Amino acid sequence: MKDSAQVVVIGGGIVGCSTAYHLAKMGWKDVVLVEKGELTSGSTWHAAGLVGQLRSDRNLTRMLQYSVDLYEKLEAETGLTTGWKKSGCLHLASTPERMFELKRGATTARSFGLEMHMISPAEAYERCPILSLDGIIGAAFMPTDGQADPAGITQALARGARNHGATIYRDTLVTGFEFGKNRVSAVKTSAGDIQCEIVVNCTGMWGYQIGKMLGVNTPVVPFQHQYLVTDPIEGLPKDLPTIRDKDNLIYYKEEVGGLVMGGYERNGIPWAVEGVPNDFTSKLLNSDYDHFMQLSRPATGRTPCLQAAGISKLINGPEAFTPDGNAIMGPAPELDNCFVAVGFNAFGIAAGGGAGRMMAEW
Repeated sequence: MKDSAQVVVIGGGIVGCSTAYHLAKMGWKDVVLVEKGELTSGSTWHAAGLVGQLRSDRNLTRMLQYSVDLYEKLEAETGLTTGWKKSGCLHLASTPERMFELKRGATTARSFGLEMHMISPAEAYERCPILSLDGIIGAAFMPTDGQADPAGITQALARGARNHGATIYRDTLVTGFEFGKNRVSAVKTSAGDIQCEIVVNCTGMWGYQIGKMLGVNTPVVPFQHQYLVTDPIEGLPKDLPTIRDKDNLIYYKEEVGGLVMGGYERNGIPWAVEGVPNDFTSKLLNSDYDHFMQLSRPATGRTPCLQAAGISKLINGPEAFTPDGNAIMGPAPELDNCFVAVGFNAFGIAAGGGAGRMMAEW
């Protein structure tokens, strides 16, 4: 194992691998990434993989736009399958307030150079004939949004990082740090110490713990996040867009002839508040069907084909959330050479490409 590096990136999820990829591609050849398990074995591997672009903040939107641009080219660059599919995204509105939000979003999207078209309920049904239009008063369609395979994207970024000279160590647990003059001087790991000039915390739901070891306040809390995967549904149209029904707090995407449906409950359940076990790699929590009912009931009404669909599995995977719903990104004020990129509030796959570039530029 190398005993020194210009920068050590901690965490082998999509954000960590993207940061290493962009640093190496921009010319930093002495880049090391350390991951305590396998790449993608934290929150990345069980993410649903929807990739949307529009946010109310210009810089966030540009970050997400860059992700889409990168994902479209990454497979050709690295030779690894990424599962990227520009399916478009259909946003539904069943209240006047939501309709106003969509219209405002369409105006904002145009100012960012994004396509977002306001459409009628009938036009929404034409694009997505599995819908029940009960209560729908309007919709919007974003043709450049899509979906991706989170593990595939991350493995491609890792290969790209290696191709540009970065070194990646798996099964390497960070155990502590050495400090001097308000700086991290070394990263201590289960395989040896690495002297470094810069350290980047990209550890996702472990961000709070690594932050505590660094003396850097990193307020992220894992919450349970569930989505179901159906068996193949007979007659399901191909090339469906992803669907976001925010009034019912649910989303959908098509996958292998079936549907993935998930959402965000108003009474979300925090998990491992005092710290996530280090051996929680490539693992899931027990499915909670009772808690998921508040999402599945409106979902079967919105897409009646779910009523007869077989459920292949109900995924319950924790994801890191922050107090204000925004990612924690940038230089840590407590140290002169520490950067943080954690707490992506379940849009880490959409943000991954752009977040890595922003961290590398920073």
